[in-house]
Amino acid sequence: MSDKQKKITATAIVAIVLTVLLIVPVLMGFVGFLFMGEVVFAFLVPVVAILLIWAGSAIVYAITNRPVQKRIFLIPLFFTILFSGYVLTSLYYKYSYLPSIRVSQKELSSYYYKPFTDSPYLARLDEKASLQFTLDEELPRLDGATALFPVYCSFVEATYHKQADIKSLVQFSRTTKAYENLIKGETDIIFVAGPSKEQMTMAKEAGVEFQMYPIGYEAFVFIVNSKNPVSNISIQQIRDIYSGKITRWSELGGNNAKIRPFQRDKNSGSQTAFEKIFGKENEMLAPEMRQVASGMGGLVDAVADYENHSNAIGYSFRYYIETMENNPGIKILSLSGIAPTKETIRNKTYPICDSFYAITVKSRETENVKRFIEWMQGSQAQALIEKVGYVGL
Repeated sequence: MSDKQKKITATAIVAIVLTVLLIVPVLMGFVGFLFMGEVVFAFLVPVVAILLIWAGSAIVYAITNRPVQKRIFLIPLFFTILFSGYVLTSLYYKYSYLPSIRVSQKELSSYYYKPFTDSPYLARLDEKASLQFTLDEELPRLDGATALFPVYCSFVEATYHKQADIKSLVQFSRTTKAYENLIKGETDIIFVAGPSKEQMTMAKEAGVEFQMYPIGYEAFVFIVNSKNPVSNISIQQIRDIYSGKITRWSELGGNNAKIRPFQRDKNSGSQTAFEKIFGKENEMLAPEMRQVASGMGGLVDAVADYENHSNAIGYSFRYYIETMENNPGIKILSLSGIAPTKETIRNKTYPICDSFYAITVKSRETENVKRFIEWMQGSQAQALIEKVGYVGL
């Protein structure tokens, strides 16, 4: 083959490679957008395009005959690879939370809430508690939801003997596990939001009956990224978001960005509360479109992460958001123009207020469990609840 023929062949190969580089990403983007949604369009297509550029560059380098041309070609190729790496890293970080992702829980150390450790996170009475358990008594075993750690640990510090075996008596399990422990008889009282249908079914199948004692009130709140211009929302708009009827923040007066509605894991306290608000008559987003955060800390981090989730919405309980998490990257939305404060919870003007409970198994209540429950509903325990930051009965 003559030099002229080689040159023509090389030119043809380069032309074909460039044509493929232009057409394939466009076709992939079209197909991906139709069948797999905008995540593929926004993330996978640029990735494939960059990989094709690398492959094309390698081919062009291979068919370039003269050493001088090879050396000259290496310079832009080197910078292209560096730039491509930067783009890929940015895209991965930005679109790593795909639909149906489970954001893991950021562990909230229970150490900070342990009784008799001089913890600054617990509330204390100005007087001696009227109920004082002694070391030789059978002490109630406790467990509960993350947001209620400071409540029941403050109760323990006020009423238990400081030499009691706190490690075996006080657990920090979170809502789902706390209900399981109560049903199995591994704990005596749990401090949680009301049970889900599944938890009621589990109790029935185990042959036990829950006894629910309200001990305080709390607000259920919805959170968005602090940079989101939307500050107020209605309950119906919440339902429309989580059923897929409202899909963009621009429909609520915000930016033209797709809404990412995060949920909690099944049977968690906040998920149970949300499902009650959402209502049976509404059809929730299909499972493949849900974005689940396993743990309230995980949900808060997801919403607060500006790069990934400036368009996210999630939910939790007011006390957890304002006191235990206190993340500057998020803000609490008002509901129908009313902000969740202790005053609006107390006078019930905030639209979503609910009780939190001390829950037992009715047939397993010991005398000390009954004494403890009675004390919780009295003035001293209610004062502790107010000091912690909740609203008492």
